[in-house]
Amino acid sequence: MNTSYHLNVTSIESSLKRKVFYIVLTVVIVMLTFQFFDSSNQKFIQSQNIVYTNLFKILKRTSVKNTTVKTSITTTQTTTITATTPAATTTTISTITSLTSLHITPLKNSSNVSITVATLASQTLSTTTATTTNFDEVLCDNITGSKTINMSDNPCERIRCNILLRQSGGRLGNRMFMFASAYGLARAQNCRLFVAQPILKELSSNFQMKPIDKKMLLPAEEVNKLKAISQQLSICEFLPKMLIPHVFHTLEIFGYWQSYLYFDAYREEIREFFSSRDDTLSRLSAYLTNMTVVICPQCPSLPTKTHRELRQAFQNRYNVTWISIHIRRTDFRGLGYSSDDSYIRRAMNIYRRRYHNFDVRFLVASDDRPYCQQIFEGDIKARKVFVLPSRFSPGDDLMALTLCHHAIVTGGTYGFWAAYLGGGEVIHDIRYKAGCSQMEYYPPWFMLIGPLPNRNDKASKT
Repeated sequence: MNTSYHLNVTSIESSLKRKVFYIVLTVVIVMLTFQFFDSSNQKFIQSQNIVYTNLFKILKRTSVKNTTVKTSITTTQTTTITATTPAATTTTISTITSLTSLHITPLKNSSNVSITVATLASQTLSTTTATTTNFDEVLCDNITGSKTINMSDNPCERIRCNILLRQSGGRLGNRMFMFASAYGLARAQNCRLFVAQPILKELSSNFQMKPIDKKMLLPAEEVNKLKAISQQLSICEFLPKMLIPHVFHTLEIFGYWQSYLYFDAYREEIREFFSSRDDTLSRLSAYLTNMTVVICPQCPSLPTKTHRELRQAFQNRYNVTWISIHIRRTDFRGLGYSSDDSYIRRAMNIYRRRYHNFDVRFLVASDDRPYCQQIFEGDIKARKVFVLPSRFSPGDDLMALTLCHHAIVTGGTYGFWAAYLGGGEVIHDIRYKAGCSQMEYYPPWFMLIGPLPNRNDKASKT
């Protein structure tokens, strides 16, 4: 049978051209295949349904924002399949037995594209697909529909790789970075994730750590069966190549992976993992309720149901702007990383001036509480500064700091997480030697400052 195929593509994006080529190729294969089948055969009808369902998927992926794809086809045997797109658009596709031309033309003064398929037969059926979905959103590599810690049911989010986190070092803040970066990479690449039990145990002893979705979790019994495991070391730098699709199949990460860029796209999911345990909520509620009696004697006890509810109540109930301060000193003094008093005072005064119309108070956590009692002595007596008690665990301290509106950080990954999870404004000591690129370690809302120059030193030099 003589069948002519004509493809006319005018002013269309290169990506759309490639997909149109695959549409034409599919139609050609369908035509050649159907010549060898009897139309009355039930298997033939089933084959038609399968082929055109796949053809519909290809047509769907060619959609662009505010684009209308209109296909006119001629048929002698019609089998109709109706499907509903995510944009609630009904699409009808019919059986093709004869094809002569396929014409694609962009409509003038718009982003709409008209696709017309003409045939030699007499019956004609119009198929219209209308969608407002952005082009990138229909590509599997770019779909990130999940807004919770559970992986989306979207079929495009198929598991295609594995990430292993089996070794750790440092302290709690370091392991939080390692877990968050491994999780962020797994979410971005649609990988299964394995985290060694000791790491999960430590994190679970401090935070709620909701279970990882089963579709995303790589069971321990399957880890030993994996082959060709690649390894990647990262201490304090961002490696953009790790976010390129299909760049690895099975990856084991080593080092601290201290860059927020690995997981910031899933910030709310990370906050769900690093939220208060039930026993932490009870301790925080009891302590903070007693602490704020001097501010609001008639206020009821703070809630203990969820971290989110406790945070909202603490921030809104007392008409106070709360500022968290984390001061790390015991190990930093010998390394030259410890912030001095003038930096802390300057950061506190910045917030006092910025919120001068509000009652500004400070909540302090530190590994050197006697030092804090000394430098904040007057403010503690005036009930403007509150130092968290020594009975609190590291997880308790961190969760208490995240309840505040804004944050002051001296240095260290623990202070970073207190500020990052809090989500407000952040002042960070610029003299902290993190060993990282500032753009890759500090989120853009972190303001880096140093202490004020000592005027007495200037006067003595002159």
